[in-house]
Amino acid sequence: MADEKTTVTVSTETWKRLTMRKDPGDSFDDVITDLLDEVEDTDGD
Repeated sequence: MADEKTTVTVSTETWKRLTMRKDPGDSFDDVITDLLDEVEDTDGD
């Protein structure tokens, strides 16, 4: 169901921080997914 979309409201500061993590061509979904993967990979350590 990757086609489904929703809106998430973030502060301007959070938006800036997410933008700084984006590579050219990345979406905010890509950035958030990468961050979640990092957290989930380190949860067990």
